[in-house]
Amino acid sequence: MFWGCTIPARFPFIEKATRLTLRELGVDPVDVAGFTCCPETTLVRAADEEAYYATAARNLAVAERQGLPLLTPCNGCYSTFKTVLSDLKVDWRRKQAINRRLAQSGLVFSGDVDVWHLVEWLSEDLGPAALSKRVVKPLWGMRVAVHHGCHLLRPSPAVRWDSPTAPIKFEQLVRALGGTVVDYQSKMACCGNALDRVGERRASLDMCRHKLSDMSDQGADALVVSCPSCFLQFDLNQATLLRESSATGLPVFYITELIALAMDFAPGDLGLHMHRVPVAPFLDRWSARLEHRAALTRTFNLSELQTCASCRACDADCPVAQTNEEFVPSAIITQLLAGDLDAVLDRPDVWHCLDCLTCYERCHSRLGMADVFQRLKRLAQERGKAPASARSNYELFISTGMLGIRRKAAREKLGLAELPVDGFSELSALLAEPEGGE
Repeated sequence: MFWGCTIPARFPFIEKATRLTLRELGVDPVDVAGFTCCPETTLVRAADEEAYYATAARNLAVAERQGLPLLTPCNGCYSTFKTVLSDLKVDWRRKQAINRRLAQSGLVFSGDVDVWHLVEWLSEDLGPAALSKRVVKPLWGMRVAVHHGCHLLRPSPAVRWDSPTAPIKFEQLVRALGGTVVDYQSKMACCGNALDRVGERRASLDMCRHKLSDMSDQGADALVVSCPSCFLQFDLNQATLLRESSATGLPVFYITELIALAMDFAPGDLGLHMHRVPVAPFLDRWSARLEHRAALTRTFNLSELQTCASCRACDADCPVAQTNEEFVPSAIITQLLAGDLDAVLDRPDVWHCLDCLTCYERCHSRLGMADVFQRLKRLAQERGKAPASARSNYELFISTGMLGIRRKAAREKLGLAELPVDGFSELSALLAEPEGGE
């Protein structure tokens, strides 16, 4: 396990969450003596490239001596190691020179060590499906913005486990935890933390503010990162920005903190109180949405709701939607999943569903939305939120057993024979009987 410099020194709570998560996933992290700074690129490589390569190669040689793959939770360390491995694979002269220096410490760099970023390992070796099976408290209804950070994915081709410009795998992990991933315009932009290290603090804060504003504009409940430097930028430096404004702030989590919470580790055990931007609002909102989820589960099939919300084919198939642009069936399902059941029941849109079953017959999943709207109408009736005409017709049916009275004169005029005695009275008595006859 290569922790790097920043996590042990400044963010021990990230280390705690990572250790708990890995052990829960069946991994026993091995701490190795002799590691140093990776080293950092902006300050070290720019000043002395030979020191950069020698330091990185030495760390990799220490890892090789263990005979184990190297796992790091730091983007910068990961990018440095992958870069050096790639470069020294083709630059044999530099590799020989470095090994002559390493021989003084009894080390040899061969370049055979496997280097994994923690997010890469979670995605490629463990897999989102296996991660989802360990979730006890899903991030249901929570909107999470993902910040990849520059060095999780770059430089290519040294780093090649996901696209450096249009990645999807980190986001798949958040979805595996039950969260909703928020897309935002500056998603692939740098956080700007490196500017702080060269004395450009105002420029660094401006970049931080811009990204946070983008995320908040898209309704993010929280931000998740995979790098301690990015965490520093969005947590510590965001706290600085908050002192200059009246904003409430966007809670920031390292990926293993979110995973540990989803595994039902207590926030206090994870040290979340040590964050500079308070996470309590996120936890309270999450708790409320889990309660909403439990309530929805009693009436709806959540997986089917989520399938409908993501498919949206019914929006084009629905005959009402074709003539009424304001009626968007999938928008109602999305609002329902977001936790706004009362607002959904207050909308007249619920009653725009004709129960024509077109959506069901054309649905490739054989779901359609008709059943969902039936259940919504039932809830609206139960809560007294149905339209007056719907309520009065229902009450008429319960009290009389009928929705219309036979027109005897019209039948006689058409020469139709009288029908047998109806059963409306018997039906109304039956409906008035308590269930079970008690």
